[in-house]
Amino acid sequence: MSIFDLDNYQEIWHTITRNKTRSLLTAFGVFWGMFMLIVMVALGDSVRRGIIDQTGGVAQNSSFFWTTTTSMPYKGFKKGRSWNIHEDDLFAIEREFPDLKYISPIMWGIDGKVTRASKAGDFRMMGHDANYFNIYPMYILQGRWINDIDIRDARKVCVIGEKVLNDLYSPHENPIGSLVRAGGSYYTVIGVVKPQTDQVNFFGNIDEMLLVPYTTVQRTTNSGDVINCLAITAYDNVDITTVEQAVAARIRERNLVDPADEAAMYRMSLKKIFDMFNMLFIGLNVLVWIVGIGTLISGVIGVSNIMLVTVRERTQEIGIRRALGATPFTIIKQIMSESLLLTFIAGFAGLFLAVVVLAIADTVMSAQSNPFMASLQLSFSLSIVALLIIIVFGMVAGYLPSKRALSIKAVEALQDE
Repeated sequence: MSIFDLDNYQEIWHTITRNKTRSLLTAFGVFWGMFMLIVMVALGDSVRRGIIDQTGGVAQNSSFFWTTTTSMPYKGFKKGRSWNIHEDDLFAIEREFPDLKYISPIMWGIDGKVTRASKAGDFRMMGHDANYFNIYPMYILQGRWINDIDIRDARKVCVIGEKVLNDLYSPHENPIGSLVRAGGSYYTVIGVVKPQTDQVNFFGNIDEMLLVPYTTVQRTTNSGDVINCLAITAYDNVDITTVEQAVAARIRERNLVDPADEAAMYRMSLKKIFDMFNMLFIGLNVLVWIVGIGTLISGVIGVSNIMLVTVRERTQEIGIRRALGATPFTIIKQIMSESLLLTFIAGFAGLFLAVVVLAIADTVMSAQSNPFMASLQLSFSLSIVALLIIIVFGMVAGYLPSKRALSIKAVEALQDE
């Protein structure tokens, strides 16, 4: 029986369509299971990609550190002592931890009224350095970002957010080079930025901030070499959790804080946050596959049961085939081919309808803004997996009926009525 034997396929098709209603109802279980599996997997993947897109390229392998009061006495110091991270700690970490890709100090500036000419608004000031742009990417709408020279010279320059621009400047007015007043000092505007995402904010909304060199904040607030917060990013192949613990221990050691005093320093690990989302989506994906495969299995059981009924109805036919010299392999191949074709047609129809429904839904969604869903699409790999599942399940559905057919004796079959 060749794979290109047209007579064989015509015979298989005739057997399947002998009882159209029964075949249709049997195939519906496989059709619906495949349809639901593809749609649910595509929806889950769309939500996952949508949330990832909303992170705006934020460096996920990052951690933030800032200090609080000590909770343990250490080396003559009582508990409850306030302490700070210093620039010397920053430079020591740069030297001692080569696995770190970026290190960025952060300073809390003066919150309050910012004025320009006759316009004013309440905005937050934050101190950053050049590396922060790599940890929290932003769109530069005009001008430039803070550079190393601004940091070295503690220049009174600022990068403003989009809301600051809209509140303090007239439409189409160029802010670059103009002066704004904040905290009793004037700052030259060198750039306008916008965050790449509105869903991830650190210490406030960038749109409502004046971003200045951290050394400038140190000078204007008389903070000396104190750093309010330290951000680090490890290389992609480095476990940030291990590095984070080592960095925290080194900072505590340098500032005479008990190494076991975890409460003396706050830590925010972006990796842990993103890992939580990843575990959530892994669990959701597993649930989707369990439900989809379960539905498919119920459809396959239906196909297998119907094939058993079909074998029983064709007892005499199978007996005649055996009497005429049909080999066991020929009988098995015939029954499994019928099961595989029925399953494949039903599964492919479910796959095709799912693709059509996803395409229509994606067109409707594209006209409506949904920040938590990306485009609904069926990946090539999922298509291949779906087709393989159809083929495997089709063969499984035909296995028991084929074994039943093989057990029929030619003499007994010819006597069957």
